[in-house]
Amino acid sequence: MAFQSSLLYTILGEVECTSGTASVEGKLAYTAQNPCIFPGTVRDNILFGKPFEAEWYVTVVEACALTKDFDLLPYGDSTLVADKGVTLSGGQKSRVSLAR
Repeated sequence: MAFQSSLLYTILGEVECTSGTASVEGKLAYTAQNPCIFPGTVRDNILFGKPFEAEWYVTVVEACALTKDFDLLPYGDSTLVADKGVTLSGGQKSRVSLAR
């Protein structure tokens, strides 16, 4: 395991520290390098089963730079995504995953 991976897993609590300490203040979020996209709409992929809250959704979409992507997609965030996100570019998949 590379140093960066070991450090990340320690911060996430997946690996025990052998010396020293690792701590996180506040909230911690993690998104994998290979985004996980499932069949459904872009919005479904972002919400991941959570209820739609318009104000929060707009904040997240803007923070993840998805506004331009929504303009480019034929039905915006209602665009259907095929299995494994094959209808999205690599960058779009990453931004959708990050928004989740």
